[in-house]
Amino acid sequence: MISSSSLKPLVLALLLGCLAQTQALAAGPRYHAVIDTQGLQGTGWLDLQFLAGALPAPAAQVSLNHFSGAFGSALSLEGEAQGSLAQGLSLGNQAFFNNAFQSLSLGGKISFDIEFSGAWASTPGTVATTFSVGLLAADQTSYLGNPQGVLFQFDLWPQQAAALSNFSQGFSTVTLAQAVPEPASLLLLACGLAGLAALRQRRGSNSNRIHMPS
Repeated sequence: MISSSSLKPLVLALLLGCLAQTQALAAGPRYHAVIDTQGLQGTGWLDLQFLAGALPAPAAQVSLNHFSGAFGSALSLEGEAQGSLAQGLSLGNQAFFNNAFQSLSLGGKISFDIEFSGAWASTPGTVATTFSVGLLAADQTSYLGNPQGVLFQFDLWPQQAAALSNFSQGFSTVTLAQAVPEPASLLLLACGLAGLAALRQRRGSNSNRIHMPS
């Protein structure tokens, strides 16, 4: 028989799972970017920049995850850029130039997720931070998809939602991605639900017992 003391860890797991889900929902919107290079050949570079209009600026960070595509081995990080494609990249805005420059093979689709965080969303101010995504040819100077510059960018104005501008005319798409719970959060939630079900069953069986007078 399952005792009440043994059910306590399962109920705690439920609470932790719910907390993890709440934190995921509160983290802000996640965007999914797809860049279609199927009409191109050779090698190129993905240029990711996160620049404040002036310093100091309200603190902001962009997290980039779930990279997919024919990426190369060369990755250059400058300023407050750190991480890897496998583990995810993050860029801050408190340095003058924050950039991740990644090699890739053209001819297919590449994709990744974008998520913003930091004090910019709640801090008054007049200085915006821009996250821009550009695609360059092998010469590292010629822009692809938009000869005038970047494919798309997000402008982060203080106390406003991130504003998207897409300049690639269908070469790239950026959509809101539905939040997907992490496997660990799902496991905690499942364990907690199982514990609650067992606890309810135990209480129900106890209430149905007939107590004979002594």
